[in-house]
Amino acid sequence: MREMKDHVIKQTRNKGLGVIALRIFKKGEHIFHVDLTKLKRYTVREIDGNPELNGDHSDYVGHGKYVVDHSPASYMNHSCDPNCYVKMRTIAVKDVYALRDIEKGEELTHDYTATSVDQFAGKGFWEEECKCGSKNCRRILHGDLFKLPKSLQRKYYPNLPASIRRKYKRHFDKLREAK
Repeated sequence: MREMKDHVIKQTRNKGLGVIALRIFKKGEHIFHVDLTKLKRYTVREIDGNPELNGDHSDYVGHGKYVVDHSPASYMNHSCDPNCYVKMRTIAVKDVYALRDIEKGEELTHDYTATSVDQFAGKGFWEEECKCGSKNCRRILHGDLFKLPKSLQRKYYPNLPASIRRKYKRHFDKLREAK
């Protein structure tokens, strides 16, 4: 168990390690800053081929490269009804905020699909059973934002980095027009 001032990383009931709030966070409050730019970069093959690297904590940083991140934010589990959101300044620089008021003792979660920018538009290579247990659970967790309901795509769009909004501009323009 790794304990910090505002949170602790500890075993959850059915999702492995997770981040638990040690105090109340108010809606919109900044929780974590994540800068992956200084970490060593790997290909998926390098991560998968090295048992010493924990691929569960890998994060895409662009140009087909990933990093292995062990910051507290990397231990946040997925939820289809998250209490946090990730604002991506760039693909490798992110901030985590409270999506709603979060109680002391509550697990900090975010929607993995909203940040899996390497998986968008049918480029996804992972899919797994969702274990979030929320009443809105989608049952299957994947990384393709464009497979989510349009309401969630609209909700997550403002938090994407400018490079991704430009890359998929046509898709997002159609999404806004269909409102």
